[in-house]
Amino acid sequence: MERLLVLGLRLPLPKGDASFWLETITRDLSQRLSLSEKPVFYLVDDIEKAEKILFETYISCILGGVQTDETLSFINALKADELFRHLPVVLFTSSTQKAKLEDIPSADLILDISTPVESIVDYLFPLLRAKEYTDELEKKISTLQDELMNKYLLIDLIKRYIPRTVWERANSFAEEQTIFIPEYEEEVAILYGDIMGFTRMAEHRQPKEVIDLLNEAYSVVTDVVYREGGDIDKFIGDAFLAVHTDPLKAIQLSLEIQDKLQSKPVKFRLGVHYGPVIRGNVGSDLRSDNTLIGDTVNTAARIQGVATPGEVLASEAAVHKAGIVIPREYKREMQFRGKEEPLVVYDVYRFFKESGRLSNPLTNLTVHVPGSSN
Repeated sequence: MERLLVLGLRLPLPKGDASFWLETITRDLSQRLSLSEKPVFYLVDDIEKAEKILFETYISCILGGVQTDETLSFINALKADELFRHLPVVLFTSSTQKAKLEDIPSADLILDISTPVESIVDYLFPLLRAKEYTDELEKKISTLQDELMNKYLLIDLIKRYIPRTVWERANSFAEEQTIFIPEYEEEVAILYGDIMGFTRMAEHRQPKEVIDLLNEAYSVVTDVVYREGGDIDKFIGDAFLAVHTDPLKAIQLSLEIQDKLQSKPVKFRLGVHYGPVIRGNVGSDLRSDNTLIGDTVNTAARIQGVATPGEVLASEAAVHKAGIVIPREYKREMQFRGKEEPLVVYDVYRFFKESGRLSNPLTNLTVHVPGSSN
């Protein structure tokens, strides 16, 4: 239903009072617009009442007089408002009020009060049609904006549950309209962390308390890893798998994680290894993971398995690739099942702590220490 707001229209009107004049306009408009119901009008002189009607009722058009500065200010403010900028405003004036027209640049149409009703309807018809189309368009835009916002929220939600590397590659291939992420090989540093004694710890706590403890620890892990340009490949209950292309940064962030968790009830064992991996798709067409696979991942997990809570053990491959020189006293040889040769690892956390460089491990990393190994 079309609704007209008539504001401050107190000029002498043809053929009687404003009500008769408006009845004639609404009748003719109803015929021109092929409306099933005749338009209604609200005749008010008070700005506050006009504002109340505007916010409580759908208004199709405003018909106003220009005899008061208050009315003109109200109209200008209304057209400047994003909510009402498309609302048609038609102002009626007389020859004695022409000077006021300079103050109403926001009116859509200015007519002389003596304009015949038929001509007024001719002017109003396209304005109301345009308002109708504009309203419909704004509804569609609003719907699209809501859908777009929901998609953005969905994207943010999905990004929380997959590795950043996978998201970036998926986004890149999606732009090429590809629904498959190709496998690729690279050399990376793997940081594997695990909570020793987690089963026993969880046994004596409520599930919510266990989740809170894990999230407190993992917040430290993710903050450090992402700040240093690494990625979290996955969380596996009480364990996590992180990756960095730079082994020096991987060792640095592992030291920082361990240092920040010293005062926490959750204690990680951390293992770092460097070598080739393949990032590939595991699963089926219905459900799959894009994850890191290879002996480098398995070796990092084995290294952390022989560490004690609070330790960071790094393989010789990771230490040498990072350019760090560590004394022999921090060196261990480990024989893992399935490996023909012993694996050399270094207790890097103890080394940096005892050398007083834990707070800034990247300082003078490659300075040779007497008695160190190459």
